[in-house]
Amino acid sequence: MEDFIAAHLFEDFAVADLAAAACMSVAHFTRSFRAATGRTPYEYVSGRRLDLAKHRLLTEDTQIAEIAAATGFSSQANFTRAFRNTMGVTPAQLRASAQR
Repeated sequence: MEDFIAAHLFEDFAVADLAAAACMSVAHFTRSFRAATGRTPYEYVSGRRLDLAKHRLLTEDTQIAEIAAATGFSSQANFTRAFRNTMGVTPAQLRASAQR
């Protein structure tokens, strides 16, 4: 499953796509995934995208809006909200603190 997620991380896909790749029903896949990882598929994929975005924020000079789009977020506002809720700071704050 990790390979599927990594290969499609930059695309918009649903839990049904993950379940189909695992040859399971959506309900069974979701329960099995949560039992194995402790997180829902959505939480896991979102976390992977945010980790990638964090890495890019710290290592590249790419605009935040471009990083948001490249990591699968529909807008910079959605990206900033998800990033702040997970990391405790906004993408701009993280980048500014890393540059000091």
